[in-house]
Amino acid sequence: MSTPAEPARPTAWALAIASPKLSAAFFVLAAGCALWASTPGRSATLAMLVPFSLLAANLIAAIATNRRFRTDLPLLVFHLALLAMTATFVIARLTYFEGQATVTAGAGFEGEMLAQESGPVHANRLDRIRFTNLGFTENFSARSHYHATYNRVGWQTTDGDAHTADIGDDIPLILHGYRIYTSRHRGFSPVFRWQKPDGTDELGTVQLRDNNGGEFASANDWALPDGEKAWLMVDFEADESPGEARSRTNFGVDPLHHQLILRIGNDRHILKPGQSVVRANGTLTYVRLGSWMGYRIVADPTKPWLIGSIALAVLSLVWFYARILFRPIPQTPTCP
Repeated sequence: MSTPAEPARPTAWALAIASPKLSAAFFVLAAGCALWASTPGRSATLAMLVPFSLLAANLIAAIATNRRFRTDLPLLVFHLALLAMTATFVIARLTYFEGQATVTAGAGFEGEMLAQESGPVHANRLDRIRFTNLGFTENFSARSHYHATYNRVGWQTTDGDAHTADIGDDIPLILHGYRIYTSRHRGFSPVFRWQKPDGTDELGTVQLRDNNGGEFASANDWALPDGEKAWLMVDFEADESPGEARSRTNFGVDPLHHQLILRIGNDRHILKPGQSVVRANGTLTYVRLGSWMGYRIVADPTKPWLIGSIALAVLSLVWFYARILFRPIPQTPTCP
């Protein structure tokens, strides 16, 4: 009569990888890699791949070698959820995208970014994103403290249907997997017409510095269409500076009484809407005062998976401890 074969015992290297000491080493290594990546120019993605790969190996070995994990379903689900969270985090760092862009009111976004960073295997689809800044509204609380900014945007779907929506720093526009939020960065954007000596002309805008930038926020260096260097600033009348009303649209640029101070070399010009400056290579006409809005564009395809794995880990722990709390109390036998 044959006897059942004993289950294979884990090898020494598998037990070493599954050791709780290696789990503790993950936290030390992760802290060290985070400090290393805090220096500008170093990749946080590459730094985190090492400790999280170690944690994934530790979890896989622990599940494979610890018999209790395989026989206790709540514990097994919890450790599998931890493994899924770890793998999702690694994939997220490899595929994420985050960038900043600005768009003048009335103009469209065409893929130009001020700054961006992404994981090494991110599938860039920015060239497919198109939307138009239709203007923004700022809301203030009863004490005139900034509350929120909402921006109306327009876009077309692939079938040609036009859509509009209000987005903010908490309500994104989602296009081709990218989430587009407004930011606190916004400013003025004067509109100019440049007329060449041959009679042809073109419209253009100049985005002045961020209005959160302090002194000379509404100013910026600039290059004229003919290449000349210039400096530009919006100068408001004493009683017309854009204050913090309960709500204002595009900084209230339409009713604001103002003038532009334009410096080209040693020449200083003061322009009001409709006034022009004649240069050797063309005529510059100030048309009107506009505004621009800053956007934060992010992509993280793993976010739903990360939320799902966290929820699964929490539910499995609740399941595990609920069995202990609600375990039937054994009754003591009584003597007859």
